[in-house]
Amino acid sequence: MDDTQVNAQLDQMKNFILQEAQDKASEIKTKATQEFTSEKGRIFQNEKIKIIKEYEKKQKLIEVQKKINLSNELNKSRLSVLKVRDECLRDVIKEAQKKLATISEDKEKYQTILKNLIYQGFVKLNENKVQVVGRKEDTAIIEKATAEAAAEFKKNTGKSIESSVDRERFLPQGPKADYNGPTCCGGVILSALEGRIICKNTLDARLEICFDQLTPVIRTHLYGASQNRKFFD
Repeated sequence: MDDTQVNAQLDQMKNFILQEAQDKASEIKTKATQEFTSEKGRIFQNEKIKIIKEYEKKQKLIEVQKKINLSNELNKSRLSVLKVRDECLRDVIKEAQKKLATISEDKEKYQTILKNLIYQGFVKLNENKVQVVGRKEDTAIIEKATAEAAAEFKKNTGKSIESSVDRERFLPQGPKADYNGPTCCGGVILSALEGRIICKNTLDARLEICFDQLTPVIRTHLYGASQNRKFFD
């Protein structure tokens, strides 16, 4: 075999090897491209799902925050309404107190009221010895009312009661336009057993009791029946 044949055979072998290498390289490249595309798709899909979940999470947080803000605003609104309503109810009490302060102006009527308040205290305390405290300006009329109440108590119960009007301690004075201190519209406080038992029967105390008991009625009269109320007395 001469040199020409040998070179031809070598070229043929070289071309074969080169073609094999090129085919193998093309196969590796194709496979790598496929794996890259597949991995890129997987990563893209995972990130897409992650972004969607993150968005949904943030959207839920936004919705929750909206509900919280709405609830807070509604609560603030309700509290504001309740505050205004409470102020209106307090205004009702103030108006009632103004009228209450005029009761003592009619002495005859006021003495009857005092007698009934004192008699009620006698019955409630049910003690043999009772002390009565009232306003300083009412001392004389309270003494008359106390005597009448004691006589009525004996008549109705058959029991005598030793009653006295305190001339050292007094309830606050009646309301006046130029006076800002503690006031009392009238009435009395009764005590027994050296002050261990007390019956507060002032006009102011009775007004507070009436207000507490009639608040639902007053609210209904002022604002109408509550749509949320399910139970009624």
